[in-house]
Amino acid sequence: MQYRVKLRYYPGDALQAIRKEDLQAIAAKWSLQVNLENIEGEMTPKGEKTLDKNIESISQTVISLETDSEDILKNSLRDVIRRYRSPRTVFSLWGSSQEGEKVAWRVIEELDGWW
Repeated sequence: MQYRVKLRYYPGDALQAIRKEDLQAIAAKWSLQVNLENIEGEMTPKGEKTLDKNIESISQTVISLETDSEDILKNSLRDVIRRYRSPRTVFSLWGSSQEGEKVAWRVIEELDGWW
């Protein structure tokens, strides 16, 4: 079974800056695929325009974890959440596989909770 988890951090969510080097170390430690994507939304003089925008176009940092092992996914999620904390909105797992989302919910509740 393939597990995919997308953790969507919006500006101010993470406890510290999300760094590619940190994620590469987690990927090497647990032998899984980790990707990092930074999305910049549409800025106006009054701030970011989010009304009527889809979730993939709003400013955010997306960490994607992929593996075929539930244990590897749990352990890598624990490392990510301990470093950055869990994402802070109900849309934070958007784009995850159903199996990956279930595992992520359990780990998030175990370590940090949503709010």
